[in-house]
Amino acid sequence: MLREEFPDDVLKLRPRKLRLGRDAERLLNDVCGTDGERSKSAHKSRLRPDVDSINAIRCADCGEVEYIARDYCRCGHYLAGQVIDEFLAWERGLVETRDRLAAAAERKMKPVRWVGASGIPFIIWPLLHSVFSAGSTPLTIWLWLIPGFAIMGLCALVETWITSARDASAHAVENATFEQFLSERVPVPSH
Repeated sequence: MLREEFPDDVLKLRPRKLRLGRDAERLLNDVCGTDGERSKSAHKSRLRPDVDSINAIRCADCGEVEYIARDYCRCGHYLAGQVIDEFLAWERGLVETRDRLAAAAERKMKPVRWVGASGIPFIIWPLLHSVFSAGSTPLTIWLWLIPGFAIMGLCALVETWITSARDASAHAVENATFEQFLSERVPVPSH
């Protein structure tokens, strides 16, 4: 049976090449590939994430891209500490933004508060008149409440509009989590 004659084209058949994922092929080439294949893939990073991946972090020490889940880079740098440092810097940036917006809102609110204070006499005058007058208070005295309430209402609306950015920033600081930081993190820039 081994001595059977086969056509020449059968002897030239080669098995089909099986395509695996890039990482599996790189791993197999590194482990059991030829020396030429190993030297060609040696300059490439071994099993590292893509640069624009959300799971990537650039090592501050060696500059290589690593997975964010690793505690240490292949060079020995502590990546978990680097991620925590980035998180703390991000959180500090949120707090600084909130403080800056709060100071700007306080500056803008000073004139609004003075305008609101100018509406107080319109509210207090009818009340004082009704307390100190012996008889009933005429309707014209009570009409003085309308401009007072209009001024105070307008000041309340302006205050809500001015402090909306500050309140949104304060809400972001209160609800800042590590998971939110990871989802909002910008991709690692390529060199």
